Amino acid sequence: MVRYFPALGLTLAGLLLAGATANGGDKPDAKPAGTGRISAKEYIEVDEKGVPNARFLLRVAESTPNIVEVRGINGWVAYASYDEAQKEYRGFFEWRRLGTGGAPGGKWADLYQIRMVKNADGELVMTGKSKENDFVIRAREHTKPTAP
Repeated sequence: MVRYFPALGLTLAGLLLAGATANGGDKPDAKPAGTGRISAKEYIEVDEKGVPNARFLLRVAESTPNIVEVRGINGWVAYASYDEAQKEYRGFFEWRRLGTGGAPGGKWADLYQIRMVKNADGELVMTGKSKENDFVIRAREHTKPTAP
């Protein structure tokens, strides 16, 4: 069961920011071509082979017709605007201060420039880079299991 916290609005049950960079994970060097707008809905994070991780859900919401908001349950928020010519979103990602939880490795001050696209496979791919760190998130539309 995934719990959404009203104070956070939209959620991401996790982001392996520290693991992706410290444990040899993806780097945002490869830039997949965007294929269009990203739908406002819930997504599930997947690894490079497309295997979903049910612990890591994210939601995308449309703030305006050209601006999306993505929030994480673990304290991050991203806003990005759509570039029709490039078929991609560009914007910023930053951690919020939330009591005892928070950013991996104490990265409160890191402001990331992000690029977010829907690739040819329909995956959402978000890459981010700050002065000191970078990350990649891949996600697919999350379909909730139906009760028997």
